[in-house]
Amino acid sequence: MQADTARPFGDTTPTARPHQVLVVVRGGVAGQALVDYALGVAERLGLGVLAAYVDTRPRYGDRLSRRERFAAGISGDAASFRDKASQRGIGFEHVMACGKACEVVPAIVHGGRRIDFVVLDPAIGIEDVARRSSVPVFGLDVAGGKGARGRSRSMLQQRTPGRLTMSETTRKRNVVRTIVFGAAAVALYAAVFTHTDFITTLSAKGGVYAVVPVLTVFLFSYIHGSFTGAFWSALGIEASKATAAKKQATAGAAKRKDSRATAQVNA
Repeated sequence: MQADTARPFGDTTPTARPHQVLVVVRGGVAGQALVDYALGVAERLGLGVLAAYVDTRPRYGDRLSRRERFAAGISGDAASFRDKASQRGIGFEHVMACGKACEVVPAIVHGGRRIDFVVLDPAIGIEDVARRSSVPVFGLDVAGGKGARGRSRSMLQQRTPGRLTMSETTRKRNVVRTIVFGAAAVALYAAVFTHTDFITTLSAKGGVYAVVPVLTVFLFSYIHGSFTGAFWSALGIEASKATAAKKQATAGAAKRKDSRATAQVNA
C-alpha cells in the first residue's frame, strides 16, 4: 500500500507512481461527502488517492509561520483520511500547497504524478480549475445531492412550491405574446383581404402614398415574426447558446482580428 506522505506538491521521486485521483481540499479539513465520494470512485476504478490540502491565503501574516501552522493543522485530518482509505485497501498520499487552486492543480498534474482526474472541494470554483487542467475536473455538488458534476454541468434550479421559476414565468409570457400577436396577425390579414381595393387605390396615387406598400410589408413582417418567435419559445424550442455564441464570435471577427492568445482544455 502506498505510504502516506506530507511533502510540498512540487516534490517528486523517480519511483513508478500509481494512477491516482487528485482530491483538492480547501483549507485543512476534507468534508465527509468529499472523502466518501473520492474513496468510492478510487475503489471502483482501482486508483490511489492524492489529497492536496491548499492554503488559499498564503499572503496573510508570516508565510513560514503560517505554513508550519497549516501543516500541523492538516496532519489530523490527513491521518483520518488515510485510515479510511486503508480500510478499503486504497493507497493514500497527501500534500500541502499554498495559493490558488487553479494554479496548484496544473502544477500537481504536470509534476510527474499519474493523475487520472480531479475532484474539487465544494468550496472551490470549478470553472477556473477546469480551464487550466489537462485532465477531467469534477466539483462535488453537496447541496444538490447529485454527487459530482462535470465541468460542463450547470447547477439544477431549485423549484419552490407556490413560486414560479424563471423558466415557467418566461413560458407564460411567451404564451401571452403568442395569443396577442396571433390575434393581431389574423386581424391584419382580414383587414387586407376585406379592403384590398382601398389599399390598391391608395398605393396607386403615388407621391407620399408610395410608402403604403412598404409600410404594409414591414407591419406584416413584424407581426408575423413576433408571433412565430413567441410560438416556438412557448413550445420550449430555442436557438442553442452555442450557435448564438458562434454567430456573435463570427460577427466580432469580421470587424477586427483578435491577436490575443487563447487557452485550450483537453479532457
